[in-house]
Amino acid sequence: MEMNVIHLEAVDSTSTYARKNAASLSLPALITSRTQTEGRGRQGKSFYSPGGSGLYMSLLFRAAEGFDLITPAAAVCVCKALEEISGKKLDIKWVNDIFLNGKKICGILTERFTCAERELTCVGIGVNLSTTAFPPELSQAGSLGVETDAQSLAEKIAHSLLNVNAGFDRQSVLSEYRQRLFITGKEIEFVQNGVLYNGTAVGITDSCSLIVKTGSGNEITLSSGEISLKSW
Repeated sequence: MEMNVIHLEAVDSTSTYARKNAASLSLPALITSRTQTEGRGRQGKSFYSPGGSGLYMSLLFRAAEGFDLITPAAAVCVCKALEEISGKKLDIKWVNDIFLNGKKICGILTERFTCAERELTCVGIGVNLSTTAFPPELSQAGSLGVETDAQSLAEKIAHSLLNVNAGFDRQSVLSEYRQRLFITGKEIEFVQNGVLYNGTAVGITDSCSLIVKTGSGNEITLSSGEISLKSW
């Protein structure tokens, strides 16, 4: 599949660039940058993006009808690509973070919006490939520990996700996602409607919502939000 590839030396955020230029870009479009000055994560958080040691990309495309597991599919595509170049086994923390040896090495942000009467999807992906130093507040951040061609890797991940989009298979995506989900059976904390809950992550539904059993025995299903492991 042909893809419009745009590589930048520096940008505020590849996803911000994709959104700003969506009306004029031919799709699918892959935007990459050597560094980001305002890398964006979920829930308004930033993503540390030092130059030359990470992969920073956004894929802008029209999602296939019914493709509602884009973030899980992207996580699986990233894991496969990183495992192939590193030989290391990676884990997924629901819903969008990729971990190696208990440290977060990748974040994924999926956004949907309408532009020029087109329903568009933008998947932003940031990977710490060889970053060794992080700000003090990023104590849970880690790195893949591999020197590689970030541009080629970004294109590989983008093509992989576009192939999933072209032939979306729900059960295949869910199966591979579940295999890498490392929080199942673990004690977690989460906030819902302003209330802090504790419970055990039981698994995910076929829509990739997280099933949590609370201490009282009730089950709560989370379709979005942030969770933390109690025994981090």
